[in-house]
Amino acid sequence: MPNQRFRLHHFLGGLSLTLASLAAQADFASDITVKLLAPGGFPFDSTPIELSQTVIVANLADGVLAQNLGGGGDISAFMLDNERVSFVGNVIHIRAGVGDSTGGIWTTGYLGSGGSAARYEISGLTITGQAITGFAVYAFDGYTTSGTTGLLSPADPNGLVQLTGGNTVSFNLDSLVFAHRGGESDSYGEFRIDLLTTPVPEPATWLLLAGGLVLLRRRAHTP
Repeated sequence: MPNQRFRLHHFLGGLSLTLASLAAQADFASDITVKLLAPGGFPFDSTPIELSQTVIVANLADGVLAQNLGGGGDISAFMLDNERVSFVGNVIHIRAGVGDSTGGIWTTGYLGSGGSAARYEISGLTITGQAITGFAVYAFDGYTTSGTTGLLSPADPNGLVQLTGGNTVSFNLDSLVFAHRGGESDSYGEFRIDLLTTPVPEPATWLLLAGGLVLLRRRAHTP
């Protein structure tokens, strides 16, 4: 009995540490691909846009940058000054600016078509030891969770985002309407997408769990 209690104590302690370490692992763990899709093109050019850039793990904090920020690539060439899509921990940051002001309504200028929205489609989102189960979206300056916003509509930015397949996020670009902050070049929106996760034990952890269950069962049957 003393040996069994000793083994059980160490099993439970080890399991607690293992699960805690899983919960602590929250950084993106692989390259991420960003696509810019605008099936309806622009108001002045209806040519569909379909561009893609891959960001390697080492460059996730920079992400996809506008050319004035030093970015290079097909999407960067379409970005307005200071626009970006970047990745910190398990959070996506998106800065979008005004690309069209028709009728005094300030939008990105990217258009959807045939029921397919203009969007950023971000795939390859993997977090070691975690499954992505949802998201929370904020539209405050500085990628914070409160404060000043440059978004006029929609009222709830969570409606801009969709999660598909567990590792792909779509961010709607054609339904954004920006508040006027002076000139068009001064108006923008900054969006923070917090990915919600749940721990997923890896094979070694499952073996630890199985071994502990066997130990508990033996203890239960010991007179």
